[in-house]
Amino acid sequence: MLQTKRRKKEYTPYPGFYDLRIFNLNPKEFFAAWRVQEFLYRQSLKQDYYKHFVPLERERLKDLAAQFQMILLPKLKPLFP
Repeated sequence: MLQTKRRKKEYTPYPGFYDLRIFNLNPKEFFAAWRVQEFLYRQSLKQDYYKHFVPLERERLKDLAAQFQMILLPKLKPLFP
């Protein structure tokens, strides 16, 4: 799905991933995070393949997911403003 056709109200979190709406992200950051999250989700559906045939790529994807989380967590909205 192209970024220009996406709307924030159409966003639904992917299973096993953070809901991006709980983070303080400007529109550009939100849509970039959505694209990364979608990519990681699609790759997670192939994890058995990566585990057996391309373990190095699986490790790289795990590292990417960890880096993505480290970028998002500092932008978490406070529970009590």
